[in-house]
Amino acid sequence: MSNIPSDVVVGIDLGGTKVLIGLVGPDNSVLSRYKAPTREHHQPDELLKAIAAGVHEAAKKANVPWEAIRAAGMGIPGPIDAATGVVKLAPNLGWSNVPVREVLERELGLPVGIDNDVRVATLSEFQLGAGRGHQRVVSFFVGTGIGGGLVLDGQIYHGAHNAAGEIGHTFVKAGGPLCGAGHKGCLEAMASRTAIQRDIVAAAKKGKATALKNIAGKDLAEIKSGDLAEALERNDKLTKRVVRRAAHYVGYGIASAVNLLDPEIIILGGGVVEALGDTFMNWAIERARPSIIASDARDVAIVRAELGDDAGMLGAALVARSILTHS
Repeated sequence: MSNIPSDVVVGIDLGGTKVLIGLVGPDNSVLSRYKAPTREHHQPDELLKAIAAGVHEAAKKANVPWEAIRAAGMGIPGPIDAATGVVKLAPNLGWSNVPVREVLERELGLPVGIDNDVRVATLSEFQLGAGRGHQRVVSFFVGTGIGGGLVLDGQIYHGAHNAAGEIGHTFVKAGGPLCGAGHKGCLEAMASRTAIQRDIVAAAKKGKATALKNIAGKDLAEIKSGDLAEALERNDKLTKRVVRRAAHYVGYGIASAVNLLDPEIIILGGGVVEALGDTFMNWAIERARPSIIASDARDVAIVRAELGDDAGMLGAALVARSILTHS
């Protein structure tokens, strides 16, 4: 017991399908992880109670006494009222105006901080990952949707209405397809994995051949990022065309961010980038650099995220740690 740190925090990365909970020491080392599905819990209170139970399981797994845990942080997919701890809207969870902080503080008996999931992932990459040493950072996380985050002058930028960083909902094609939020032609509607799936399904229905039918099965609407990677390895023409087009749209998004904010570094992460790696990165970069106006800014660093699945959890732990710093 004497080797257990006395100021452990909890990081909770809540997604539409799973939750990842980590106990994190003062040196940002992960002492234990606990992962569980979320879709079996239909009511917010029910899911939050299950998350609290998961925190206790993580503590037992790490052999950390409860009194050593000082605070918890959570990243949640959707707009947050950071002052009140209320989740305004989380479509992937079916949540609207849920008092997450109040419920979790009651269940855990700990101070709790919450923020947007991609924003906390950006925070961890900025402090612990690919953005270390930089003061102006823009992130793009490409997965089921597309999210982003901004670090300006060494601080996460929340904006006047706590809504900054919604890079996925910048518009790149007038009159384009709808995104999940009901807007036409935004980056998420053109370049997310959901968009890639949609375009591959539409092309296959028109008779375009694709190896994905053998890789992913008959239901192409269930394509995963790993399936796309395998299809690219097989040089599948349809997959290459659709994925390259999506990457080019991300490149336009990168160029727009650079033209607007002139950051030192752009970080690309998320399931699509992790699975497709340099192929996706290079296609995005080949479109981004020529579209940047200032010639000096065309050399901006464009790199892959480093922290993988732990980014959101570690970022949430940093949010928890900030409670202790400012208390």
